[in-house]
Amino acid sequence: MSLGNLRSGIATAILALLISAFVVQAADNGVTIDEYHHGIYLKVLPVDPAVKPDISLLESSEAMDKIKKAIDLIYEKSSFNADALNLLKSRGDVVVVYDPGFPEWSRGDIILAAFLPNFYEPAADAPWNNVFVAMLGRYIIKHSPAEIAAEGIVHELVGHGIQHMYGRLTHMNSLNMECEASLYEMQAFQDLGVDLYNDYMVNFRREFEDFHCDDFKRFMQKHKGSLMSLWDESPLDVKVILTIFDEYLGQLPN
Repeated sequence: MSLGNLRSGIATAILALLISAFVVQAADNGVTIDEYHHGIYLKVLPVDPAVKPDISLLESSEAMDKIKKAIDLIYEKSSFNADALNLLKSRGDVVVVYDPGFPEWSRGDIILAAFLPNFYEPAADAPWNNVFVAMLGRYIIKHSPAEIAAEGIVHELVGHGIQHMYGRLTHMNSLNMECEASLYEMQAFQDLGVDLYNDYMVNFRREFEDFHCDDFKRFMQKHKGSLMSLWDESPLDVKVILTIFDEYLGQLPN
């Protein structure tokens, strides 16, 4: 490379860095970032300057990178959940939104993410009526590795998204909603190679098995007693348990 070309290359690189820095600064000063990744619409909302956050926040570009990495992990390592995402994409628009102002600060339980089926209206010319939206909050983006963000996306977007797709959200009780979504999330934990015996995972499994899935397990005990040993396994055979869960839902009153 000649000296002239070298100088030109350096100048171009500096210009690119300046442009990149400007974009990040602009994004953090009131501009929404939009990307399209694995057929999923990603949106990073700007910080509201009128609200003082209770924790330090990642820059918008860093938040977007974490969301993209989380979705990459699902598609690279959890084919079961990736297939579920693809099913949702065939039935509507799939959207992941990061809002640094979500949730509003409270002294109660910290909300990491949420499924918001009515957050966006479908486009007028859309061939479907569904828009599946997972909202990620500042805590899961700031303090969680990409693996936890991936499992949060699975719980909200896959677990509750599948329920919405089949029209079940309107008549499922909260325990059953969380039981099913937690099973999808458990599959993600297992596929991503998370240590199933650390304190977080032991507490997670105990909560959804003993609380959220309690009614479902009672059904299994009564009607599928020979299969109760599935709950003693680690890793769980989530696919088989979800098949039984469908039977359980089928006998519940609408």
